[in-house]
Amino acid sequence: MPTMSKAALLLSVILLQQVLFGLLWTVAARLRLARPAALQWALAAWLLAAGMALVLLRGQAPAWLTVAGANTLLIASFVALRRGVQRFARCAPTDREHALVLALALAGAGLAAVVASRASLLPAVMLGAAGMGWTLLRAAHEVRRRLVGEFGRTAAAWCATPLALVAALIVGRGVMAPFERELFTNYVTRPGGGNVPVAFSSLAFGLVLHVNLTALVLLRLVRRLQYRSDHDMLTGLLGRRPMEQRLRTETQRQRRFGGRFAMLSIDIDHFKQVNDRFGHAAGDAVLVRVAQTLREAAREVDSVARMGGEEFCVLLPGADRAGAEAVAARMLDAVRALRHPEAPDLAPVTVSIGLALVDAPAEPLQAVQRRLDQALYGAKAAGRDRIQCAAAPTSADPAVCA
Repeated sequence: MPTMSKAALLLSVILLQQVLFGLLWTVAARLRLARPAALQWALAAWLLAAGMALVLLRGQAPAWLTVAGANTLLIASFVALRRGVQRFARCAPTDREHALVLALALAGAGLAAVVASRASLLPAVMLGAAGMGWTLLRAAHEVRRRLVGEFGRTAAAWCATPLALVAALIVGRGVMAPFERELFTNYVTRPGGGNVPVAFSSLAFGLVLHVNLTALVLLRLVRRLQYRSDHDMLTGLLGRRPMEQRLRTETQRQRRFGGRFAMLSIDIDHFKQVNDRFGHAAGDAVLVRVAQTLREAAREVDSVARMGGEEFCVLLPGADRAGAEAVAARMLDAVRALRHPEAPDLAPVTVSIGLALVDAPAEPLQAVQRRLDQALYGAKAAGRDRIQCAAAPTSADPAVCA
């Protein structure tokens, strides 16, 4: 019984590796973890495993099948890999480009099958190397460019680098084929292609690539869960818990470095009447529209949260009284100007706003909250659709904003 070469042994390990990754991505797709991308990556792993199986048959099956056919499967695998990257990165597909690359690979395989000589395999090998290298380099570029914003430069580089290195190995081997006849002969006739360093590098880079892709999928899942934990699902604003954390952080920052900040407590006037007259679906639509308006009227540095029901809170870092009043007035006017098609005969929806300026580092956050609540109650008692400034920490009565 012939002994398996080191290159063939390594390719056998790659074949097993790709089968396992194919199963992994199939399970991920069933669990709806990045399903569109996972389906493509599972297909890529299965096609790569099939290509490795043909490479292991070199010297035992027809060369056009084990060389040109294997290269075609490998190109199809890399195309599926790139399509998965495009879906994961939410970028436009390039299916025409993929079709052209596959057509060239099939043309090389057809030429090799018709001519059926070793010389005819050289164009197929070079076309295959060019197609694989191009597809992998393009995938590496898309990973590097499109995933930086979501995952950062380091994570994007970790995913792009294995793709680029495998592309360089494949292209280098294709370029050397016409000049290294012995290398080309071994590549065509020996199981595994007879090149241990290339086989070992492909094994290592394939492992790193799939591990990194898995890490990105899990990282996106964690961030999505974190987002859902921190944000109100109806309005998309921050929830109560993260807003309270930001308030504590801002208070600690003020105590350490000084400065000031302001808070707004906002309540939709007579919101219960909207639900009672038009139903909860209409009420939800009004809530979403008001929440979006508050977010748009706030400054970029401000944090806007839904604290529960029809109550909202806005944190304005570094704002003085005039700046906070300007933001509150902008919100008041913008909400009043809204129109709600779900409730056509409804009077304009308005909000009451309590405003508290925090410029005393020693004031506890609970005391600030009490002043803010009193200001909001004062705005309601004074007739609603207005802004009420909270009393200073040493004053007993709230002040009406100008």
